[in-house]
Amino acid sequence: MRTFDKIGIMDFTSHTTRLATSLQQMRFPPPALPLTGEQGESEDVAATAGLASLRSPESMKIAATDLIRSGLKFYFKQFEDSLASGELICSAGTTGEAKVTVKEPTLVAHFEPLKTPKAPTCKVEVLGSPRKHATTKDSQWVRDRKEIEVLMAEDSNEALLVDENTQDVYEGVSSNFFALDRKRGTLLTAPIGSVLQGTIQKVIINVCQAQNIPVEYTFPNLNHIQSWEGAFISSTSRLVLPIDKLVLADGSVKEFTESPTLELIRREVLKECQRHVENLLLAQDVKLDQTVLDSLG
Repeated sequence: MRTFDKIGIMDFTSHTTRLATSLQQMRFPPPALPLTGEQGESEDVAATAGLASLRSPESMKIAATDLIRSGLKFYFKQFEDSLASGELICSAGTTGEAKVTVKEPTLVAHFEPLKTPKAPTCKVEVLGSPRKHATTKDSQWVRDRKEIEVLMAEDSNEALLVDENTQDVYEGVSSNFFALDRKRGTLLTAPIGSVLQGTIQKVIINVCQAQNIPVEYTFPNLNHIQSWEGAFISSTSRLVLPIDKLVLADGSVKEFTESPTLELIRREVLKECQRHVENLLLAQDVKLDQTVLDSLG
């Protein structure tokens, strides 16, 4: 999740619902059995009882709201004190907004400065293969993807997960992927159920519907990359980030120039996100010095 104007989180309800549905798909067997997380396997009785409320979207939202509201207040107070004392030195791209990570099954929230992309476009690489449990948002993937991320070049923003046999592009290790077919003017993205549906991805689909931009849930295929007008990745921190360089598995590079259609999508997605912010704090709960924040670049 990410904050907007420091007091709200965009589409907060969707985030908490996804946490609950992810827990519904996971099973925690008795201690004597190996933990696989596979749906349908037997589950420890204590785990079932303990997780019952968090598997309810309504109860999850209540619990997460209380947790994150308290956490944000504490986080921004610490952030403000550290800035004022000079103890905190922020890197470029830090805006004062917060990145919020909620972990299950014990409900824990982590808060850190939200780092936004330094440039309006990015470089991505084909590095990984599609993940096994794509529709479940779990912490195991956070650990698994580190093996891919260490292989990325320093100037790359993302690694793309591609089926090496078909050349279908599924997603990024921390983003959704879209390609724009030049001839048909159609936005292509992986079929529902094959990747984790991102919160920003849903906003993009809504924007495209409003702007009469056709969307197909069809894998963008690297064999057809020459027919793409452009491509971009999306996530809560990046929103819509166009790709200017895509490094293929053989080391060759496909470069993209600016696309008016993708720029329209990027601009409208930002507006749509701002319209769907759910405030968790009051303005007086956050008193960051805007002058100091502006100086961070």
